Amino acid sequence: MKTHFKLLLPDAGRDIYMPRKSQSWGYRYGPSIMVEDGVCHAWFASPGDAYEADWFTYRRSEDGGKTWTDEKVVMYPVPDSMDWFSVCDPAVIKYGEYYYIGYTSTVFANGGGVCNNGFIGRSKSPTGPFERWCGNGWGEHRETANGTLHWQGKPAPVIYYDEDWHNWGAGEFSFVIKDETIYIYYTWTSKDRDGKPIGETRVATADITDENWPGKLTYHGMASKRTGGGNDSYDVVYCEDLNKFIALSTDRRFSENSVLAVYESDDGLRFTRVNSIKVNTGWMCHNCGISGDAQHHIKSGDTLLLAYAYGNKWGCWGTRIHDYSFEAMEEDFYDESGLENVHHEIEKIDDPAAFSPSMLYLRKPHFRRLAVGETLEIPMMTGNVTYSMRPVEGEVTFYDFDPAILSIENGKATGLSEGYTYVRAAYKGLLCEFLAYVDNTRHHVDPDWKPHPEKEVTSFTPLITKYAASLAKREMKQLRGLAVYADGTWFEVCGDDGVTYENLAPDLIEIRPDGNVLPTGKLGAGKVTLKLGDHAFDITFTVTE
Repeated sequence: MKTHFKLLLPDAGRDIYMPRKSQSWGYRYGPSIMVEDGVCHAWFASPGDAYEADWFTYRRSEDGGKTWTDEKVVMYPVPDSMDWFSVCDPAVIKYGEYYYIGYTSTVFANGGGVCNNGFIGRSKSPTGPFERWCGNGWGEHRETANGTLHWQGKPAPVIYYDEDWHNWGAGEFSFVIKDETIYIYYTWTSKDRDGKPIGETRVATADITDENWPGKLTYHGMASKRTGGGNDSYDVVYCEDLNKFIALSTDRRFSENSVLAVYESDDGLRFTRVNSIKVNTGWMCHNCGISGDAQHHIKSGDTLLLAYAYGNKWGCWGTRIHDYSFEAMEEDFYDESGLENVHHEIEKIDDPAAFSPSMLYLRKPHFRRLAVGETLEIPMMTGNVTYSMRPVEGEVTFYDFDPAILSIENGKATGLSEGYTYVRAAYKGLLCEFLAYVDNTRHHVDPDWKPHPEKEVTSFTPLITKYAASLAKREMKQLRGLAVYADGTWFEVCGDDGVTYENLAPDLIEIRPDGNVLPTGKLGAGKVTLKLGDHAFDITFTVTE
């Protein structure tokens, strides 16, 4: 007899985070929870410093999630890179000696955080530092006078959003490993060529035994269609008792009637909804996470936890965690959506009695530029759980930088030769890594960037070279490239920003001035040349059924 997964919540759970009384807003959303050798690890999205939108914090529990350690910030964006704006929506899994962390980010801060992509980092510690997948390998390695140095490197998207930049895009990862295959689940939030909203959870797979698996994904398309904007991203586990993939989401999120939505799949590629759980859940909930072991598996007898953010004021959210269990059921669907959830109010807690730093970072813009022979202070900052920031009081240790590029003494950096180097900093157990440039070019992303057609272009390169659109799905892609300008700024640009397009397959596709591509109805492949200033490159565009 066919059986389905049924989620059981025994009670209304407990809060593990609440904003402080001094804060007008604060949150820890989208938890990723791993139970490894009896220890519960949890990563959360938290506010950044306003220059950057979100950072990741970490806590652990050794009593099954009843009590938790103080938190600390363990992951920041890489300054002056494709993820400079944020690290959002953590998803963590472990294979071999590495913790892999997926996250969401964008360069389109000027659009309010649209055109998101999905990125991945890895570390041998749950608290980092995390080297980033850089497009053709992990992190950045350099031979220096101090030996081989390993840095985080400038990240490249693992899942690249290739449609109109005005839409939210791609991201919000979840991972499961089964039989040496890693399943990567991610949201895709866009519009088709008719303006109809697209809200999907998609899935890709890779061979986890291949160290460079982020560059070798196999795409399987839509795993599930999300029911409008109120249906949140999925966190997926594999249930060994039932031999099924189980996905947890919130639905009707940010509303008084919010529920937990449970989906299941036999193959991990296509999901069907089986539960709507409302009794004992908190109202206004969103961005949930469900625990699993190191490979995101669950079974009876495990420590089983789920958590979500909630609250009726935007950005002022508590985080609630539940113990849960499950059982097999014969019916196809179990529904509590007509019952009542619990109206928990946000009750802010007292501020810490003393300032205890939980993060270390370089004062914004979080990287430094200096000329050869120039000496600048390195202004390091600490912050606590309320994100109250203070200059470091005491000695910071700077290490793992290229001594041919930079010297650092008494908290001051001196440029020695043109180039760049990463620098690691440590203070009272807190770590961070930042970039230092020594040159006169000083390329950097401008958070307030706007197109200036008269600006001189020094390079224009593709982010991807192959695009594909489905006729049946009425997909509409947008052709963009990465532009670097003579004034040092750089950005991802399209036709709105001065890019022109030479369509070498006019019978196959139509290209709008803004770079959006409409298939004509024929199947096949053709080339398009993108031009900006005196620079150009070709891409291949394929139209499928």
